Amino acid sequence: MTGKNPAPHVLVYIPDQRGSHLAGEVLRSRGFGVRSAGTLPELKHALEGFLCKVIVTITSKIGEVRILSNLPVVNIQAFVLPNIDAASSERPALFDRAAFLERVQTLAESH
Repeated sequence: MTGKNPAPHVLVYIPDQRGSHLAGEVLRSRGFGVRSAGTLPELKHALEGFLCKVIVTITSKIGEVRILSNLPVVNIQAFVLPNIDAASSERPALFDRAAFLERVQTLAESH
């Protein structure tokens, strides 16, 4: 036994497969156990059989999550920041990975 606490488990509920995959990869890179759900039935099933500490989702799905669970919710979209390129007027997004991971970790430890 190493004396280390097991990695907290996080449920990712993002209907967009690419977004769900990317969120899962970011979380796994920090050592979180991750399970993903892309539909409401998948979310319900995951909540029944997966002991997680935090649910990561997007703004439009927070209400669905809160109806089904009292677990802490992290809105991943709150960590996507606009980055306006004045030279081209493009608006690529920047993801504040460190702040996102810190928030998930803090909630996982407090729950």
